[in-house]
Amino acid sequence: MRDRINLGKIIKFILVAVGIFIIGIAVFMFFRTRARAKDALREAKNIYRALYTIDVEYYAQGKTIYDHSKGDGLADGVKEDVDRLADAEGKYIVTSYNARKREVTGMQYRNGHYLVTYTKKDGHEIWTVDYSMRLYRLTDE
Repeated sequence: MRDRINLGKIIKFILVAVGIFIIGIAVFMFFRTRARAKDALREAKNIYRALYTIDVEYYAQGKTIYDHSKGDGLADGVKEDVDRLADAEGKYIVTSYNARKREVTGMQYRNGHYLVTYTKKDGHEIWTVDYSMRLYRLTDE
């Protein structure tokens, strides 16, 4: 009788093992997503600092980095200068610029599923990191 395998104990063991495995995957995914969000934030801040540096350079030349008529909000040549200074893989746009103070007051940076948004209001800087997934893609093809 002792040699017999108890089916109830085996099922209980399997359920506990599967539960621990699922919880482990969830914890791993949480920390991986959080680490990548911090990387995206760091890259966005590097781009912001590069924009500030280039803006000072352009100010000395009597030019501005902002061009509201362009899709990315940057004047000709600025993107290449920023890319040279900031080692970032994603895409960025300047959404607002204070011409009087000569500072970027809004920008967005996207790298993969992460969207970093920067806004400056009333002297307060706000950095927001969002994670987004595509749920549907509908085409007429």
